[in-house]
Amino acid sequence: MKNTCLLFLLLWGNMKTTAQDAVPKDYFANPLKIPMQLAGSFAECRPNHFHTGIDLKTNNQENLPVLAAADGFISRISVSHAGYGYCLYMQHPNGYTTVYGHLNKYMPEVMAYVKQQQYKQQKWNVDLQLNSKQFVYKKGAQIAYSGNTGGSTAPHLHFEIRNTRTELVMDPLLFGLPIKDNIAPKAGTLAFYDADNYYEASPLLVSIKPPVKKKGAAPVIDVVTVPYAQTMIGIDAKDYINGSSNWLGISFMQLYFDERPVATIHNTELNFDNNRAVNAYADFRTYSNKGIWMHGLYKLPNNPLDVYSGMVKNGLLDIGDGKVHNIKIVIQDAFGNTTTVNKQIQYKVKAGAVACRGRFNAGQRHYYKHYTGNMYCNLPAKVFYDDVCFTVKEVLMPGQYSSQFEILRQAVPAHDYFELGLKLMKPVPAALRGKLIFMHKIPKSNLPGSNSQEAQAAEWKDGFAMAKVRSFGSYSVGIDTTAPKIVRLNATQKQSIQFTVTEEKTSIAAVKGYINNQWVCFSRKGNTYTYIPDEYCPAGKSTIRLVATDENGNESVYSSTFMK
Repeated sequence: MKNTCLLFLLLWGNMKTTAQDAVPKDYFANPLKIPMQLAGSFAECRPNHFHTGIDLKTNNQENLPVLAAADGFISRISVSHAGYGYCLYMQHPNGYTTVYGHLNKYMPEVMAYVKQQQYKQQKWNVDLQLNSKQFVYKKGAQIAYSGNTGGSTAPHLHFEIRNTRTELVMDPLLFGLPIKDNIAPKAGTLAFYDADNYYEASPLLVSIKPPVKKKGAAPVIDVVTVPYAQTMIGIDAKDYINGSSNWLGISFMQLYFDERPVATIHNTELNFDNNRAVNAYADFRTYSNKGIWMHGLYKLPNNPLDVYSGMVKNGLLDIGDGKVHNIKIVIQDAFGNTTTVNKQIQYKVKAGAVACRGRFNAGQRHYYKHYTGNMYCNLPAKVFYDDVCFTVKEVLMPGQYSSQFEILRQAVPAHDYFELGLKLMKPVPAALRGKLIFMHKIPKSNLPGSNSQEAQAAEWKDGFAMAKVRSFGSYSVGIDTTAPKIVRLNATQKQSIQFTVTEEKTSIAAVKGYINNQWVCFSRKGNTYTYIPDEYCPAGKSTIRLVATDENGNESVYSSTFMK
């Protein structure tokens, strides 16, 4: 019976690999005219998301030709200052869709269509769905120019392959693209977690060192003393590829406990709906505190990712017997290059008990009201990945609009939005109720743009300031009546009209530009807005007007005349 169970686990762990072997290996071609070199790989851990494609180097240049990887038609076009920037989606007859991101521009016929839609909708950032006959291209035909738009920090091409029907995104390296790699992944640090108090107890971090070798004797594997009777393991692992110094993601991992496979992870297919769960797959706390991504060889109870198979007790290891146990971790990249880490672990030191007065269970809804009545939060079942000891600390702030509340810690991730309410400690005039904000530092990694925020808009509700939030930490109430700041750049330049628009506390909600009261299309990169005079800008003297609004409806208007 034991051998039968082991065989089942091994077969189960290989099911995804077998399915991935069925993908076409010679269908898609290099989408660039230069050799493919990776700057980023599939399933890399990024702040609040997995990387869902491969990043192709463009020799640190922009405007290289981007080619159709196979016959197909453009099914979707998106334009945004965040995310993929200028982006194309091509649907192919074999059931897959390719995605090309951070482009500078499309082909002239596509650019003309996009501009037409932007003026029709009076929006620069558009998301357009197309039919199968509008823009059809053959394999190898140019469809765009590479760039550095959206959330990109250097010139490159983001390339994805998706299942058209399911919209699941797959590792492009499975499809036989012309990339060479014979370098195995590297592992630097092991982490041991208290399985009973995952968020409360600090992980034990252990540097991975090669076994000690003595002449004429077998290598000696050192024994790691672990202070948790029920433990889970994470590992800092990075992959590298020929011709690049960039570190890449890991495709496959497997954990053995006393020679028995207990956890298998295939990072070869992802669902966008669960992409934020990178914070459950990896150790969000260690990344927040130390900048290290520890890949988890375990599955937290409320982790929605479908990358696990053959999980025994979700990767939890019982070492409470005090005996020495062997662990082996197999790490593999998309090309099959493999690294193996062997360690021995032993439970010897009993960790101090973690005091917890209010444990919130993962997968359940929770409503919390502070005993003072000055704060409440309504937490949906998807907020926590694992059980937490829910702690709240109130700091009185005389004369301010509310107390300051420290809710858990920012190093505890929230998967879903939850409703937060803070009681107002002094009357707010009706005219200012639409100007309430939660003072709460939001890093740019939590936001779609390239800027962090000092606050977010809140609304007045029965004497409380209320908003949907998605991170823990410090919150208090303030008022924002400051409008965005508009600064004209290069006022004498006629080829383009540029402004910077910045917001002190929250974020820019809208920026609209007008020439002689006619809406015109301003593109956005970061905080810079640019208009290239077109047919909507007549010759001679004209008036330019820019209107910027923040989350709380505070509005700035810039107006001046210029000559074309």
